[in-house]
Amino acid sequence: MIVIDNMLKYDSTIEIEKIKPFYNICPITKQREEMNIEIVYKPNKHLLELGSYREFFKNGFDCYVEEIAQKVFDHINKLIKPKELKVRVFMLEEKLTPWTVEIVM
Repeated sequence: MIVIDNMLKYDSTIEIEKIKPFYNICPITKQREEMNIEIVYKPNKHLLELGSYREFFKNGFDCYVEEIAQKVFDHINKLIKPKELKVRVFMLEEKLTPWTVEIVM
């Protein structure tokens, strides 16, 4: 992900809702799962560049949903050091039980 300087004059909250769905391969069932993600953050000195944020998910994942949430949370937190951060990963598969993982700082 690419980081850009925060040029906003006011205290802001940035919400990035539902990018194009990405895929995960479940470590247990080996089934492909369609997922999506939302993040909400209060920036400090830096912002996420949206195009590179979307690119981050193109290769998909092969881990547990909880791990995806933790990896994304840790990566964003390390890159931009926001004042607040919330990462919410959820499954889109209609056949499966709805599943959401949320990590909040």
